[in-house]
Amino acid sequence: MEDFDAKTTLKGLIAEFHSKGIPEAFERDIAIPELKKINKIFVIIGPRRAGKTYFLFNSMKRLIEKGNKLADILYINFENERISEIKLKQLNLIIEAFMELYPGKTPILFFDEIQNIDGWEKFVRRLNDSGYRIYISGSNSKLLGKEIATALRGRCYPISVMPLSFKEFLRVRNVELALNWEFTDRRHLVKKLFGEYLSSSGFPEVVIGQKLEFVDEYFKTMLYRDAVERYKITNAGLLRTLMKYLTRNYSQEYSINKFNNFAKSTGYKSSTSVVHKYSRILEDIFFCFLVKARQKSFKKESSYVKKSYLADHGFINYYNSESDIGRLLENVVYIELVRRGMEAHYYKNGFECDFVTQTQCIQVCHTLTNENKEREINGLNEAVGRFNIKTARILTYDQESELNEGAKIKVIPIWKWLLETPE
Repeated sequence: MEDFDAKTTLKGLIAEFHSKGIPEAFERDIAIPELKKINKIFVIIGPRRAGKTYFLFNSMKRLIEKGNKLADILYINFENERISEIKLKQLNLIIEAFMELYPGKTPILFFDEIQNIDGWEKFVRRLNDSGYRIYISGSNSKLLGKEIATALRGRCYPISVMPLSFKEFLRVRNVELALNWEFTDRRHLVKKLFGEYLSSSGFPEVVIGQKLEFVDEYFKTMLYRDAVERYKITNAGLLRTLMKYLTRNYSQEYSINKFNNFAKSTGYKSSTSVVHKYSRILEDIFFCFLVKARQKSFKKESSYVKKSYLADHGFINYYNSESDIGRLLENVVYIELVRRGMEAHYYKNGFECDFVTQTQCIQVCHTLTNENKEREINGLNEAVGRFNIKTARILTYDQESELNEGAKIKVIPIWKWLLETPE
């Protein structure tokens, strides 16, 4: 593509976006800081199909609400076929095209899927040095979120966009909650919808279209485009088996040795080093999270296997005819902790505590019974005492009470906890 043609096409794209306006998108509960004294590149990261592009659109709307004009925004989607042939040396034509359309304006830049251009990070770094405010997002097979920080050499401010929280799920379903809603009939509707959320997914398209089968498409795209193509994996069958294995062994300890033995018993050529590599890849593409145990020393932590959680519970629901409701709830709770920016570990030393963060210890179970009550409380008390944490909670499907057995423990329904304002 010649420079003149490229600039003309870019002018058309910029003008077209301004004439059509910002696409409609529901609000997400994700904040972008002001950072008035520091010019960082905002990088939207997260699983494929979690809503990153529409979060960019919401970010534009927020800027307009603060006094900016639509004409101040320069948005380019590099997956548009009209600029598929644009090269790195032509990227500055984007700024030139805008300046010729709007002389004297300094645009706020939104680049979607810019990683399609080899060497894009040099261009973005230069614009950052020149003082431009920049937002970028991308999740295709050439580049995913966790690599962006390396490419931009510490200049980025990552913003995580996960699949919909339960609060956002209610917003999509047009359910508004007034003050003290839990003491009204609204409580019954919330509980009903939590059951629907739990049996479905947080992926926006799945929620809006009410089609859980979309999850299978995401699974295959993550497998083949994000992992196999990008990492040049030759044993796609083994990786696919590992992904399916994780959809069935969620919210449990994940042993690389155990899976390696399983894979070899089913005829795959495998080794612990290959399984370890594939496990890291699945974390990098936001398919799963592998969570460490928390102990007093690093040496002791490294002796424990990790626990696995999936980035969205839709994978659990689609690939399991019958899910373990307790483990499903635990997966939902872990992903909510990720949304809230909390680093969570599990604790195990005789007794076990599902999650330990810097500020709280949490147990998750479907129902607190005479059979499991002592085990759940002992795990909390041990973790609270070891790490000197004051807040202890047991999250259940629908029980609520307070226990004073060692630590002061709040028993809270998960659907209510999901709707709380994070501490």
